[in-house]
Amino acid sequence: MRTWELIRTANRNLFRNKLRTLLTVTAIFVGAFTLTMTNGVGDGMRDYVESQVKNFEGDRVVIVRRKIERPAGARAGTPAEYKEAEGNEEEFEFDPNTMMMTESQIESAIRGLDGVKSVTPRYNFRGEYITLDGQKKFQVELGTLSEGITAKTEAGRHLHGERQIVIPIGLARAFNANIGELIGKRATVGYKTPDGSLRTIELEIVGVATKGLMTNYSSFVDSSTARLLHAEQKSYAGPDKFVGFTVEMETNDAARIDAVKKTFAEKGFEADTIADNDKRTYDAIGIFKTGMNLFAMVALLAASFGIINTLVIAVLERTKEIGLQKALGMGRTKIFAIFSLESVLIGFWGALLGVVGGIVAGLITNKVLVTAYADSFEGFNLFAFKPLSIISIMLLVCGIAFVAGVMPAIRASRLNPIEALRYE
Repeated sequence: MRTWELIRTANRNLFRNKLRTLLTVTAIFVGAFTLTMTNGVGDGMRDYVESQVKNFEGDRVVIVRRKIERPAGARAGTPAEYKEAEGNEEEFEFDPNTMMMTESQIESAIRGLDGVKSVTPRYNFRGEYITLDGQKKFQVELGTLSEGITAKTEAGRHLHGERQIVIPIGLARAFNANIGELIGKRATVGYKTPDGSLRTIELEIVGVATKGLMTNYSSFVDSSTARLLHAEQKSYAGPDKFVGFTVEMETNDAARIDAVKKTFAEKGFEADTIADNDKRTYDAIGIFKTGMNLFAMVALLAASFGIINTLVIAVLERTKEIGLQKALGMGRTKIFAIFSLESVLIGFWGALLGVVGGIVAGLITNKVLVTAYADSFEGFNLFAFKPLSIISIMLLVCGIAFVAGVMPAIRASRLNPIEALRYE
């Protein structure tokens, strides 16, 4: 008997008792449906986050900040003990009670590092408004792109000189529906100084940023402009202080970047790359996805007992038939194969219905959410269904079904044909 004939026989046997088979398939359907939905949510969240955080590129950049040491075993929220700072700050001794650091301390931190191309402190500054050609003034949030980090653009290009700005697409459309015409124009940005006076600076629009979590709202200036604005808005005496800095390396070699991060860690800093930050986000989504899938696995586990029950009853009902088939020469292997295929087919039909049902429900939900929340979550689909995930669900469910059917299949294959023919 060929494989296709075995499959046809197994499928025909399943529908001898349609109600029992339908109930078992329904139990599998619930688990497969849940798996499809939970994987869809996880993939949808990952796609959305990826579209929001992938606007910045910089594989040679290491982001550095002070590491605050906590006592071993300290719980979250435990207040840190105040310590007196020792030594002169300008001699590169850190105040143990603050994250802030001076430029001289930053220089000390990178001293001895080979292959450093540039260093950019995390400047603190803010804008009041932005206008173009005397048009309406709009509120503006300013940020800086450190040396080595670029922002993806819908029009124009990333920052490549001084007195330049990349604006978000929403702001660009407010100035001109044809955003490409803005490239090369000079915008006026207003900002306040510590004495309350309002000053302006002219910046060339070199790009319009793609949509993203940060680029939807912030305009980004080059590090030279950021330094100028920081200096003019500094409201305290003494040396400049920063909450962190970035280091652009001459190479993006992974081993070299890891060595640099290790060096900073030994000096009391936390150092990450853009890829490290993205990975933490994806890991969190993966944990959520795994936790949700556990609920679906419980449903599949319960359904597997239904498969065992269905096939055990089928063996009892077809005992004489099995004995006759053996008497006519059908071997134990084929008997085992038929019952194993029956269990796999139960899993296959349940998985197929669950996957199709999950995809339909997910697509409908996406349409509803887009209609209801389009303004808040533009481009966000709660459910995303990837071919690899769908195939994995089908294989997983069929595999569980096969394992559940092994015991009844072995029992059927071991029946003694003489005793089977006598069975009442």
